[in-house]
Amino acid sequence: SKGVTKQLTATVNDQHGNPIQNATVTWSSNNTAVATVSSSGLAASVGNGTTQIVVAAGQISTQVTVSVAQAAYTITKTTGDNQSAVAGSQLPQALAVQVTDSVGNPVASVAVSFSVTSGGGSVTPLSVLTDASGKASSQWTIGTSSTAQQRVTASSTPATPAVFSATAKAGAPQSVVKQAGDNRKVGTGTAVSIKPAVLVKDQYGNAVPNATVTFAAGQNSGSVTGGTVLTTATGVGTVGGWTVDVNPGTDTLYATVTGSGITGNPATFLATVKTPGPPASVAVQAGDGQIGLVGYALNVAPAVLVLDTASIPVANSQVTFAVATGGGSISGGSVMTGTDGVGTVGSWTVGSSPGSNTLTATVTGSGITNNPVTFTATAQTAAYNIDVRYLSPVPTGTRKAAFDSAVAHWQRIIYGDVPDIDASGSNQIPAGTCGSNSPAINQIIDDVIIFVTLDSIDGPGKILGQAGSCYIRSSSKLPLVGLMHFDTADIATLDANNQLKLVILHEMGHVLGFGTIWSCSQFGLCLLAGPMSQGGTDPHFVGSQALATFDRIGGTSYTGGAEVPVENCAGFTPSQCGPATYDSHWRETVFGNELMTGFINAGTNPLSVLTVASMGDEGYTVNYAAADPYTKVFSLLAGAATTSAVHLENDILNLPIYVVDAAGRVTGVLRR
Repeated sequence: SKGVTKQLTATVNDQHGNPIQNATVTWSSNNTAVATVSSSGLAASVGNGTTQIVVAAGQISTQVTVSVAQAAYTITKTTGDNQSAVAGSQLPQALAVQVTDSVGNPVASVAVSFSVTSGGGSVTPLSVLTDASGKASSQWTIGTSSTAQQRVTASSTPATPAVFSATAKAGAPQSVVKQAGDNRKVGTGTAVSIKPAVLVKDQYGNAVPNATVTFAAGQNSGSVTGGTVLTTATGVGTVGGWTVDVNPGTDTLYATVTGSGITGNPATFLATVKTPGPPASVAVQAGDGQIGLVGYALNVAPAVLVLDTASIPVANSQVTFAVATGGGSISGGSVMTGTDGVGTVGSWTVGSSPGSNTLTATVTGSGITNNPVTFTATAQTAAYNIDVRYLSPVPTGTRKAAFDSAVAHWQRIIYGDVPDIDASGSNQIPAGTCGSNSPAINQIIDDVIIFVTLDSIDGPGKILGQAGSCYIRSSSKLPLVGLMHFDTADIATLDANNQLKLVILHEMGHVLGFGTIWSCSQFGLCLLAGPMSQGGTDPHFVGSQALATFDRIGGTSYTGGAEVPVENCAGFTPSQCGPATYDSHWRETVFGNELMTGFINAGTNPLSVLTVASMGDEGYTVNYAAADPYTKVFSLLAGAATTSAVHLENDILNLPIYVVDAAGRVTGVLRR
């Protein structure tokens, strides 16, 4: 490498081979562009090549050959990382790297190879020599899939390759197809039970978000609400509602996507409209075959669908639900079917003992096929274990109670067992790999171990606590070992303000995966779309359970962006909201006092059913009924930033995450 020095020494002998003490010697280099030498014999490399270092004493001299050859030691990305562009197009900025040697000097004229490692696409050129400043660049045309991970590697042996990431966005709408709600049978003057929806795609078949779709009823075909919509992140546009005409017949609804040259545009939906007759059949609509935690209400309330002889939904039919076996109880046991023919029990709480539970639903009337309907459910005891281990003195009193309460709360929310991992013997987890003071783990882990440290971080009023996973399972990505670190400078204040238990509950959620394993590029769960870390402005959670729950708690009125909104720090200053807050919490301006925003608000901070549902999307077996009561009127747009709330600043730990397979072997390491 350039700039490396080496001390040379010379021994002067007389004609008999005996050393001459204190002989005067002079040093010189035949090519100072390659290497120089000081009067004391300290040689220093300057540039690539070969030269001779000469040492002379009087009329005699000798020399040593010195070769300097820089090697690539580090490849650093300089520009072009984390760009976004339409799928199949060239990124606006070239990928550029700088190659340096072991002492940080640029390495010229070495080959850098660029290769696509994920997502398809191409790079040009594939190989390029670095210039005098050690830089090399290549243009990247990203692949045609907006969901695939886009990766390019720049390598030059023996340096560790640099990896570039990019986000492929869907292009303009090119096709529209019907997604749901076509060819329905509907009673006169009632709403179609399955709302018509279309799927919009680009030329490569990618779902197109934010495309404008206008729904309009045909002549004598009723009316619509929410007729103009934007497609979701999955490319789906759904009408607010379609109420058919009061007269029997065939009604028509048109869905038109804004744009030109769009195949299938407009999409046409049909509904067969008839005057409903008396109930003729009843069937399960939702909520059969569930598993639930003993003594708690099931996640989905059982519901039945009542139809007449022409399969038209029958409104205003009385349905009576009753517990048949297993104990337990119900609420709202006597209901009337809606215009969609559906009758839903208020809730069904399974019995206090594990085992089978049954519920019947009886429609009032005679000659009704399949009447009564029987629902089954299986009650289970809690099987998820959180093992908290303190690496500092164990707290006492209300502080210890706060930790115990958080464990109990999360174990009511997550109750299903996850696979144990054998971390014993040759697979034991080394000390210092989950925080500098973490001990070795030599045991079978069931289900998660959380180390807790109470120590100084940065003084009062700044970072209150930090948490994250250190080891995760390779198949499910569910955490195995994690760490929570709380600042002792803030503990007393939080405890006095009754906020300590909230902060602990929040940080424990991060260890269990909330906001920390959502990433598509790192963990493959792909629960977070449009992340800020990849240039997005409207990050949102796309798990199916959370999406359904968001709508159920009032999210259908939210039009401030894509659902479910994740923190983007809009309206906050960088000191109030930054990289450790966005992409990993619910959006404060939308959800307010919900516990898993990046802020603790005055008063109550409930852990809502939305958070519980999101944990279900991560792969846990969860209990919706363990959520705290949470009500929120979601405005059409997000509200103003809450500057008076306590910011959970920088609360995601930036630690290596080790991936462990079912046999307990480490198979990889992820870094945030």
